[in-house]
Amino acid sequence: MDAAAIMYASTQISKSREILRLEYTVHKKVGRYDDIVRAMRSVGWFMPPYGNQGRLDIVSREINNANGQFEEFEIERVLGFFYTPDRLASMAINMYAQIPVVDLYKRTIAESIAAHFSGLHHVAVAGLMPVIEGAGRELARTKNLRHEGSVKAVFIELITNAKEDAWARKIGNTKEIDDMLTGALDFLTKYFFENSALYPLLDKTNRHGVLHGAYRDSDYGRPLNFYKTIGAVDILTFISMLQTNKMIGFVPEHTTDSKALAERYCELKTFKIL
Repeated sequence: MDAAAIMYASTQISKSREILRLEYTVHKKVGRYDDIVRAMRSVGWFMPPYGNQGRLDIVSREINNANGQFEEFEIERVLGFFYTPDRLASMAINMYAQIPVVDLYKRTIAESIAAHFSGLHHVAVAGLMPVIEGAGRELARTKNLRHEGSVKAVFIELITNAKEDAWARKIGNTKEIDDMLTGALDFLTKYFFENSALYPLLDKTNRHGVLHGAYRDSDYGRPLNFYKTIGAVDILTFISMLQTNKMIGFVPEHTTDSKALAERYCELKTFKIL
């Protein structure tokens, strides 16, 4: 890596870590949780797990203040605040590779993240989408739930079961967990697994349209598609985590390996592969 690339990577890492520092500072303040849930739903997304409520509060105000005029390029911009090299490197090394079931797809997830930072957005999304269905069905199987047949039915039962379990065991702030899982279920059933011809948004983050080839290059292949899809991976990671003793509500602390990976992601952003 030449001197310019090293300087760029170093700058990006510093910015990313400063964002994380500010997130933890803002999180101490009281967030408008219901506003966040409503804002995320209005743009076809959901309250993400491992997110900082302070940062989400800032984003939700931008969305709600736009009064329905928050365009998709702006959604892509604000979601990009969450999925930085720092965050995704820590999740890849310290979460996706550690949590049962999701760890079965750790290589696929890692390659998709690398493709995203390399600017290969079609490949990044197409790589992640099978992980959602595969991990979801396997999680359902391990919980003795319906895991064959209609993918929508599988996810409805899986997420409903996770919500019921959270309430039964009174896990954390159960109301927030319930709202998050409800929003994720809406996203998965009304958007991600919807009939591709009925997908209501311009971004086309739809499993059937992408993997069945109904959508062409010009229909998708933006960072926004990746952000929404990796968010679904995070939901499955959270559901699996509920069955373990590793109850973490935030992005894990960095390790030496994840710091090195974050630097590599920043380096990939400096290259133009195609």
